[in-house]
Amino acid sequence: MDLNRRDFLKGAGVVGALGAVATMGVGCAPAAPAEGDKAAGETNAAAKTPNETAYKKMSEATDGKYVAKAMGHENYVFVETVVKDGAIASLQVLNHDETPGIGSLAATMWPAKVLETQNLDVDAISGATTTCNAIKNAALECLDNAGVDSSEFQKGPEEHTGGTEQAIDTDVIIMGAGTAGLVAATRLLEKGVKVTLFEKQDIPGGSMSMTYSGVASAGSKLQENYSQGRFDDNPNYNKDAMMAVLSKYVNPEFDRFDGAMPYDHAMYDTSGALVDWLHEIGVGFYSMGVNKAYGITPYLAPGCYEGGCGQAMQYLADRVGALGGTIVYGAKVTDITMDGDRATGLVAEGKDGSVYTATAKAVLLASGGFGANQEMVDEYYPQYAGRSFNCCPASTGDGIVLGQKVGAGIECMGRELGAYMSTTSQAGSRMEIAFMYQTTPGIMVNAHGDQFGNVMKANHFVIGAALCDEEANGGKFYWITDESGAVTTMNNLTWGFDTYKAVFERGDMVHYDTVEEAAEATGCTNLAATLEKHNGHALAGEEDEWKRSKLPYLDTHDGIWVCGVEPTFYLTTGGLMIDTSCHVTKEDGTVIPGLYAAGDVCGSIEEKDGKQYGMGFDAAMNYGYIMAETVASEIA
Repeated sequence: MDLNRRDFLKGAGVVGALGAVATMGVGCAPAAPAEGDKAAGETNAAAKTPNETAYKKMSEATDGKYVAKAMGHENYVFVETVVKDGAIASLQVLNHDETPGIGSLAATMWPAKVLETQNLDVDAISGATTTCNAIKNAALECLDNAGVDSSEFQKGPEEHTGGTEQAIDTDVIIMGAGTAGLVAATRLLEKGVKVTLFEKQDIPGGSMSMTYSGVASAGSKLQENYSQGRFDDNPNYNKDAMMAVLSKYVNPEFDRFDGAMPYDHAMYDTSGALVDWLHEIGVGFYSMGVNKAYGITPYLAPGCYEGGCGQAMQYLADRVGALGGTIVYGAKVTDITMDGDRATGLVAEGKDGSVYTATAKAVLLASGGFGANQEMVDEYYPQYAGRSFNCCPASTGDGIVLGQKVGAGIECMGRELGAYMSTTSQAGSRMEIAFMYQTTPGIMVNAHGDQFGNVMKANHFVIGAALCDEEANGGKFYWITDESGAVTTMNNLTWGFDTYKAVFERGDMVHYDTVEEAAEATGCTNLAATLEKHNGHALAGEEDEWKRSKLPYLDTHDGIWVCGVEPTFYLTTGGLMIDTSCHVTKEDGTVIPGLYAAGDVCGSIEEKDGKQYGMGFDAAMNYGYIMAETVASEIA
């Protein structure tokens, strides 16, 4: 298979590219060791796993196969480089734990670009820069170990030229190939509608691959077949029961609908059909009933934080191509074209200077929020000014800006945002550890070693508020656990994923022999007293002062484990005004003909109903589905 970026970007699918290896297919003689290397048969006694291997360096340029590792976004990325006759004959990623649907795509795409150009300075795959940098660093080490002058393979950034003007005539044009865009495109293509998508990154998915894989559903056949009548009153199965629960969270200050919650009703009216459709077309779900922690919520296979969303995303992107759709990657939308008050198309620019002018019967905006646009964050969320978000780098608010340009209203800006737990960037990236409070029994303390709230209840909003209160909390946070907690972090059987094992390899989770040693190293002067107080409540079976119950006892006779934590905001919840059928509206509620939107570009559906943000992934999928149904009926 001839793999290059243009082939991959034609929109014919992602899956076919995933197994490719960048290689010229040449053989190599074994590398000769440098003088002084260990004799044949002698082993490195210290290396018990490949993680511990000390790679040998040749004294002169030597053909052969070399392996090295470098830290990626989540863990080490192992790279094999074959050197032959002064060239890189093969470059492949042997193993990694990068995010499925993001780093996993870069692990095949980027080495192919390097092999074709013999240049390690080629552009990173946008959306997966950290993974590309890890591959590059490992490849440079391989070349260095081969005795090769690696500077010969650092030729400077690639030039983007040869762009052309291209006219596209289609039924539907979509801005963004993320969650909502892919769902809408797939549904429309199944109905025989001609669809083109513009995606400004080099890979599809947007934020989809970055979330956990539980899918809100109400009365799907998938759930019904599992339930067999046992869970008919469960809110996760029964829509009326769910609405009764959600109604308790409506804030009168923001309620515009007298508690009616029309946006949540629309989502849960659709959710059963969405789940059954995904299941029917071949998207995998974790077997229900196997994991008690999942309850009766369908989880995308292989399960929570195991890449279910990333795998489902790749399936949908492939299906778009299989059904005849086109995804134009690396194409940033710059304008919405109008005929009078009606939206008629999009204009986009490619990296090579190409200008795409698409004319369509319907224009769909699915371009995400604006967490990666610091200026917009500072403007619309002044209380979070200057704070960086740990989010999809494509979330720069382009669709919101363009929507406003043609008269769309915006709403729900400036409300309280939640933050999830990330590692600090000490290992080179802020790895999401949002579920650590579930996988790793322990406590979260601030820079002084004090607890500050109930992190088991409304976790995202509690830690987000704590981050902003720097006077009280000092701007630094740590997760404290014991030996048992460290073990369940490595591989959590309750939640069924081992993603967080990386915090040990990355050096985020550090062991201290005593509490006093940990307090001195971190500056948490009150840590010993905090642990003593916490354990007193735990042994007594009491709630603590923040009403947290079922407290874990933390035994310190084997020392303690400390993980540096950075609460990070991850999305914006204000956006374009839409009705429950996904028509984009002006501030007065009138519809802009031909213009539709779904996903984070519209902000939080919960906030539209007067509640706090809750489930953005579910909203993007369900409203992408709703948008497709609306558009199909209106352009027929």
